Amino acid sequence: MYMKQLIEAVDPHKKLIKWKVIEGDLLELYNYCNFTTSCEREWTTWTIEYEKKTEDTPEPLLHLGVILAMTMDIENHLLKK
Repeated sequence: MYMKQLIEAVDPHKKLIKWKVIEGDLLELYNYCNFTTSCEREWTTWTIEYEKKTEDTPEPLLHLGVILAMTMDIENHLLKK
């Protein structure tokens, strides 16, 4: 799978980053797809905003596994001593 994204916003005070998908496989299924991550204490929250091109288009659940793996990799990196 291929995805090219653009960072739309970074807010270090809220610990928030927002990405907009501008190219790739996701845009074949969805009119738009945006990802937002924010952190509060030991919690990371991911939000996915999207619009399906058709009613038969599946939810982007496959991508949640990629997001979870990436979050765990970042956590492991940050917790290394």
